[in-house]
Amino acid sequence: MTISAITPKGQVLSFDPILRPVMALKSGSTRGSALDRVMREDGEEKPAGSGLARLSSYDIEQVDRGILNEGLVQAKALHGEGRSPLLFLPAAFCTLSAPRARREVLEIALDAQRRLNARVLLEITHLDPGLPPSRLVEMVGLVRPVFSVVFARIKVDRRAIAAVTDCALAGAAVEAVNIADPEDEELLTRVRLVLAAVGPRMLLHNLRTTAALNAAHGAGISYASLDLAHMGAGAATWPTNESGGEVSPAAA
Repeated sequence: MTISAITPKGQVLSFDPILRPVMALKSGSTRGSALDRVMREDGEEKPAGSGLARLSSYDIEQVDRGILNEGLVQAKALHGEGRSPLLFLPAAFCTLSAPRARREVLEIALDAQRRLNARVLLEITHLDPGLPPSRLVEMVGLVRPVFSVVFARIKVDRRAIAAVTDCALAGAAVEAVNIADPEDEELLTRVRLVLAAVGPRMLLHNLRTTAALNAAHGAGISYASLDLAHMGAGAATWPTNESGGEVSPAAA
């Protein structure tokens, strides 16, 4: 189901939920899935972040609730080798700031946890760099009863990193599209070291090539979600895990 919203300038934006497999790069194993938002504008698929930034807080809340509800309907089964699968769920800070919406997000997460036998992790998105750190710390505390692990999805720039440093986060999540060359292992290593100020773990979203996946592994990044729709021929040749077995995408 597509969730639509209208910007203050009258543009109609459409968002669809998508589940992407997540790999734990240290072990080379599939560990679960990441639910995300995909935006469609003028017939093209685009990163959802720029579209959500054009919406009011109320409309972002409606999109988040729709994405979580509809996206998890698709998640009939999750694959996590050897353990309960991880399920990364996104929600904007403004959504979580509304008590009713926050309760709904927590209820959806609890339902997914029970139904899918998954460990749910939260990604807080659309954080204003001017947000006082105390408010983010407070929010992490409010969601902690359900989400024991919380990431902040940010851009790799000084203000964004400073805004989420020392806020009791597990780490930072970053879109590969926002990195100059996600196939450059040295660059990814520098990014990981800079983001260590946020927390010890890092999630790199939407890798589109096996070369990028290998670079992320070499850079010591914790997790990566895979954009299988764009991996093309590379998606047919999966890296191998430490035991020599082929790594398979998550079932969704």
